Amino acid sequence: MAPKWRLLMSAANMVEAEILKSALESADIPVNLKWESFNAVFFGTSATGPGSQVQVFVPEELWEEARAYLSYSD
Repeated sequence: MAPKWRLLMSAANMVEAEILKSALESADIPVNLKWESFNAVFFGTSATGPGSQVQVFVPEELWEEARAYLSYSD
């Protein structure tokens, strides 16, 4: 059965999201990113800048572990 994904946090841009993804995956926590950018819709693609936001999702059953990992690594 496919995992149910839960929103962990929103990152300010794709660079920040990729860093978070890498850190979480190094702790064996799968990550799914969803990028929504005002810039991408109206002006082409841009991974950074105003209007960029990336949602970071993890499997529901690993959400608590992911939160604890991020709290610990702050």
